[in-house]
Amino acid sequence: MRVLSLTQQRFVTVCLALLVSACALSPQQVTINPTLESSKSNIGEGRTISVEVVDAREQQAIGSRGGMYKDTSLITPANDLAMAIREASVRKFREMGFVVQAGKGASADITIFVDTLSYRDPDSSVGFEVELESILRVVANQNNDTYTGRYQVKNKKTYATVPGRDRNEEMINETLSDSLQRLFNDPKLLAFTLR
Repeated sequence: MRVLSLTQQRFVTVCLALLVSACALSPQQVTINPTLESSKSNIGEGRTISVEVVDAREQQAIGSRGGMYKDTSLITPANDLAMAIREASVRKFREMGFVVQAGKGASADITIFVDTLSYRDPDSSVGFEVELESILRVVANQNNDTYTGRYQVKNKKTYATVPGRDRNEEMINETLSDSLQRLFNDPKLLAFTLR
């Protein structure tokens, strides 16, 4: 049996370390910044509403980047998810002519629940596949009456290589923005707030 020299042993150790680290993906933090279609109108006619956002997800992580160590290659929000959605929603309601007040007791009280915001990498034989999902739920209260709605968006993307932080942030925000836009495009919710 041949014994490796100290230099050869070091070289083999470095090669093995590089091989193992190549299979591991580092965790990422993404900035949540949903964007909505801009359309100024005065449909709200100065009615007051309150807007609250609740992060009802079961865990802080949005998902895992995959790789050999899925449990540690997590994607998490770099900022407050609920606050980012609230800020985008308040801007949109104001564009629509509503006056947004702090706290309950407005003409309509709107609560947006983030039930799901997920990023999955199902095992794929070709390329790197990503499945994203956003589910928002709204509960609007007005004069002892309630309206509820659910807005779900699923996206699937395939890449030749593992997406980096910027691309992941873009995909997550796109999926979240699409479900939030569906909420604002819901004619029944709008009619409810205008009663």
